[in-house]
Amino acid sequence: MPLTAQVALRKGVPTLLVNGKPVPPLLVFVNLVGEKREAGLSTIRRAAQAGVHIVSFVVHLFPWTLPGETPNYRPFEEQMDAILKENPRALLLPRFGLTYVPDWWAKQNPDEMMLYDNGERGYVSMASEKWRAEASDVLRQLVKHLESRYGDHILGYHPCGQNTGEWFYDRVWEGLLPGFEKPMETAFRRYLRDRNATLPTAEQRKAKGKGAFLHPATQRRLYRFWRFQQEAMVEPLEHFARIIKEETDGRKLVVLFYGYTFELSGLPGGPVVSGHLALERLLKCPDVDVLCSPISYFDRQAGGAGGFMAPVDSVQLHGKLWLNEDDTRTCLSKPEDNYGRAETLAETLAVHRRNFAHIATRGAACWWMDLMGAGWLDSAEIWHNLAKLVEIYEEILPNRKPYQPEIAVVVDEASLCYLSYGNAVTLPLLSQIRYELYRIGAPLGFYLLSDVCSGKVEHAKMYLVLNAFAPTEAQRHALKELVRKGKMVVWFYAPGYIRGNSASADNISDLTGIRVVEKEEIPSGVAYTGPAAMVSRAGVDIWRREEFGVKEPHSPGFVVQDATARTLATFVATSDVAVAVKRIERGWSVYFGTLRAGVNLLQGLAKKAGVHLYGSYKEEVVSAGNRIVALHGTRQSDWGTYVDLPELSTVYDPMSGEVVGQRTRSLKIQVQKGETRLLQLL
Repeated sequence: MPLTAQVALRKGVPTLLVNGKPVPPLLVFVNLVGEKREAGLSTIRRAAQAGVHIVSFVVHLFPWTLPGETPNYRPFEEQMDAILKENPRALLLPRFGLTYVPDWWAKQNPDEMMLYDNGERGYVSMASEKWRAEASDVLRQLVKHLESRYGDHILGYHPCGQNTGEWFYDRVWEGLLPGFEKPMETAFRRYLRDRNATLPTAEQRKAKGKGAFLHPATQRRLYRFWRFQQEAMVEPLEHFARIIKEETDGRKLVVLFYGYTFELSGLPGGPVVSGHLALERLLKCPDVDVLCSPISYFDRQAGGAGGFMAPVDSVQLHGKLWLNEDDTRTCLSKPEDNYGRAETLAETLAVHRRNFAHIATRGAACWWMDLMGAGWLDSAEIWHNLAKLVEIYEEILPNRKPYQPEIAVVVDEASLCYLSYGNAVTLPLLSQIRYELYRIGAPLGFYLLSDVCSGKVEHAKMYLVLNAFAPTEAQRHALKELVRKGKMVVWFYAPGYIRGNSASADNISDLTGIRVVEKEEIPSGVAYTGPAAMVSRAGVDIWRREEFGVKEPHSPGFVVQDATARTLATFVATSDVAVAVKRIERGWSVYFGTLRAGVNLLQGLAKKAGVHLYGSYKEEVVSAGNRIVALHGTRQSDWGTYVDLPELSTVYDPMSGEVVGQRTRSLKIQVQKGETRLLQLL
């Protein structure tokens, strides 16, 4: 009987089930058509010895043939046969592209191909109905064929497409605008229910409104276009997922890249050009089981955070499994491979441990990846380390609990579509701010605003609301209720600024409870904390003065003018109040007029909110959950680090096999820059 794989909730945690039994969601990715095939085969053997039997692999040639020709499935079969030869127990996850149509198809259907603002053509349009219909037929035949020959070894299918296979519009990192082709216009008309609608021109898409924002009254059509472009990406994904489920009788997984809200906020045009702002919709699709992304390429080096690209904890809340692609450039990679390359074996092991802690503490998944097939993982020492991590996951698997961190980082997809073209706001506010967030000293949860406002994230004590620029009326009410119930809500830049057809500071004041006024521009977005006396009256423990924000001007800018709020920081350029805190009923409202925050200020606010800080003195990157605590050092130091635990625990170091603390709530350990200490609480 063919293998059955599914993701189901067990004790409130999305769990990978293979033939009905829980399995650690830990995989290895090999590229057998890369630089060193033998290294890939060796990696499969090493992974199997470490207990990793799920193998992801990529096939670059999708079997799309001319009418009447027999499809060529040999590229799939050759790799599957090679993997099974090295590990007969292997479970296979083939990865293949759907938008890379054959040259002959592109020549026959030039109008179905993407059209950029510079007049060039690209991959097939995501709105092409002809492509979708024909690709669906090819996909059906591929799944039928592979299931008939390898059904008892196939875990699922990973369809890819567009830029680097990750389902965001191609060439947007180059600053090009996609989406000018006829199929996109036809789909946009259908979306608007307007037969005469036209696509916005490049000039209209790049037009400014009220500074960094679209004008909600005069640019609503552009807002709707940006929302449409996200759904135009997701709709075909839902369709292809349904085909895979139909052809496997629902027995196999569907895995997709999607949801890079934080990472793609660094795009030159901003996240609206990405197509990745419809995660809320995709989470409602019953045919998608696993969503994934690489570890962030920002701050991923040894000594960095290795953060998430997406609001991953919303994915888990909806019963889907989040999977991190750990494509760490290990010490076996080339020096020029960049992207936070681990230069030594010690750094490689530490980075793998840090990245593992992020996923194990929340019951998520990962695959360790040799992207280029160059032997990045072909090492006994590396797999000895990974085998230990597999053992840890196997141990926590039966008793995992839902991840409920005390700090919630909140993002809103719809609000991002109200921003003008560019990344002046989103690069610092959603991408770079992760640097400070991960150094607070406590575990973080990353959520969609819709989940917070629907009551799914009530466990948090502190909510960092990064970009709720245009919440609905129901969401405004829910956010106000968080403060009234005793939570601390930290608002950034322009919360609630857009309300219906208006955009005003009064809307911000109404939402936050702190009086904010608008300035056409603030010449520099840098703020500083202090003086200390004012901070102490606010009851926020800040032990060092710091500057934070961005040097560039803000337009519009917002400053606090509220005698009932306590000042925490002021703008350097104008001395206006940039950050303030105010007691509202049982909770606290904190307003940041800056696009980034100081680590020390965030730590002080977290303490005031009652958040348990595991470590805050050296700004370690902390993961905690499922009785695992991990600290990754970001600074070099001559003294140790004190780890504060939430309850009396016996502390075990699974990497050394030693008990390092007996029934204690605090212990001193050594964590130097670039090192990871993994601890288990017994």
